[in-house]
Amino acid sequence: MSLKVTMLGTGVGVPQPGRSQAAILVENDRSLLLDCGAGTLLRLDEVGHDLEALDSVLLTHLHLDHVSDLLALANARFLADLPALHIFGPQGTEIYFRIAKSVYPNLDKMNATVQELKPMDSFALKGFDIFVEDARHSVPALAYRLESEEKVIVYSGDTEPCPRVAALAKDADLLIHECSFPEPFDVTNHTTPKKLGSMIRNMGIKRVVLTHLYPQALGCEDEMAEQVIELSGSPAIVGWDMMSVAI
Repeated sequence: MSLKVTMLGTGVGVPQPGRSQAAILVENDRSLLLDCGAGTLLRLDEVGHDLEALDSVLLTHLHLDHVSDLLALANARFLADLPALHIFGPQGTEIYFRIAKSVYPNLDKMNATVQELKPMDSFALKGFDIFVEDARHSVPALAYRLESEEKVIVYSGDTEPCPRVAALAKDADLLIHECSFPEPFDVTNHTTPKKLGSMIRNMGIKRVVLTHLYPQALGCEDEMAEQVIELSGSPAIVGWDMMSVAI
């Protein structure tokens, strides 16, 4: 069975044409959402995805451009009389969601389940075996490896080059990795093409999609992908909203 991965949102907190905030839809016969930034609900509707089929979200971290539509998604399921949304995320997810919900008294009857994860956790969900690892960002952040019937997808979330994320991605069919700025930007908490390419060199990754691009990357997309290819030896492309990849 093939897996379908749709890049619902490939941007950041700064508005830019063609890029809403972080969100990735992974589908086998069931569905998982990775992150839920602003624009996610609109993108789900645009790809024709049934809200009833999406009841689980994995969050990499709690920055606004990765969680802005989380409460809206939970509320949409509530308004449609669907079961509670299941939310998985790093330390702090439970209190974040509880406080966000408390701002809206009309949501007092809305329910959601929250499970906080830590690096090196593993569990089964929606036909996937999921492995969790530590990412390197300005707040607690996680990367995920999803395995299903010998297919492997890895999502970095936001991170500097990180050996633990690189190890998680070894031999993946698809690595979705942030590549926030083009060269020669020197940044912390994020990754650039040459740093990413060097990090995953000889890791046996079959395909890389770059995501989480800042406006500074506009016009540099092809060059960024080529830099990753040259240093890593893996095929790489820059992701855009609504792009789908089958593996």
